[in-house]
Amino acid sequence: MTVESSSSAKNLGVLYGLINGGVAIAFTVILYLGGAKMFVNPIAYCGMILPIVVCVIGGLQIRKQQGYLEFAQALKVTFLILVIGSLVATIFQFILFNYIDVPFRQALAQETAQKAEQMMRKFGAPESEIEKAVDKTLDQNNYTIGRLLLGFVFGCIFWFVVALIVSAIIKRKRSPFENSFNQ
Repeated sequence: MTVESSSSAKNLGVLYGLINGGVAIAFTVILYLGGAKMFVNPIAYCGMILPIVVCVIGGLQIRKQQGYLEFAQALKVTFLILVIGSLVATIFQFILFNYIDVPFRQALAQETAQKAEQMMRKFGAPESEIEKAVDKTLDQNNYTIGRLLLGFVFGCIFWFVVALIVSAIIKRKRSPFENSFNQ
């Protein structure tokens, strides 16, 4: 692998990472416009699929450009795409919930507490435990810089596993005859 192809792949990785971040922001805005109920709706989990799609598209684009994509390079690039997208999304969420619309953050906490209460009742939890969990959910801010960074770090672990799987699928070895005639 030449330095030129490595830097080109890295540049495309950054580009697709920023695209991934833009897609995450757009999805968050759609959920935001749908209200607090939309954030805790199962449809919100579709947001996990979008970064994977962008990652696959970016990896395939790099493979197409180079004609090959070794597993190690694929892993670096796909993980870079996922991490940049996740970082952009985390920064956006911090700004949205702490500066743009703090009451929405509180409405989201209320909706989350209601969902937790329903689930705990469904599983037969004692009333004292339900009250404690609901109060804790309402009292804490899940969008502090510390909590978001902790979520980002754990998210990176998850995205690394995803990058491993995607890289194993999209890799393509370099042809052994590729540089035979260039020497």
